[in-house]
Amino acid sequence: MHLSRVYITVGTTKFDALISSISSDSALKALEKRKCTKLVIQHGNSQPLTEEKILDIRKSHGIYIEQYKFRPNIEDIKSADLIIGHAGAGTCMDILNNRKHGLIVINDTLMDNHQLELAKQLSSENYLYYCKVTDLDAQLASLDFKALKPYEYQPENLNKFVSAINELMSH
Repeated sequence: MHLSRVYITVGTTKFDALISSISSDSALKALEKRKCTKLVIQHGNSQPLTEEKILDIRKSHGIYIEQYKFRPNIEDIKSADLIIGHAGAGTCMDILNNRKHGLIVINDTLMDNHQLELAKQLSSENYLYYCKVTDLDAQLASLDFKALKPYEYQPENLNKFVSAINELMSH
């Protein structure tokens, strides 16, 4: 499956490890093999890529980089072939509601990390994949995103999602 345009989002969090991992040579090689030509990175409070790094990625991998801290992102979501993001409920719902292929990266440095539980649940239902930041490059190289099923926006699915969120938050 070609992933010509990939959208990375950390939401409002600081997740430097995700930005670092997606801009690693091994992750970029995996994206290059999948015909990625553009990465749009919403870095939030994370450290953005330097201009030197952006130019190096373009030269070495043929991938254009666009990055920003915050802005309305609906167009980035709609135009993406793949969304890679933290496991916040908002990011997960953006992936599902826009019927996009998604790879959720767990930020295991967070205390009381409910992200893993949410990602596991959505993965078990075959809506998206998840991984640790250290496995991002390998997952990009090997996952079959066509195997994911599109989310059907129906009241019972939304109720199920809200119930799962409420249960996670009550622990």
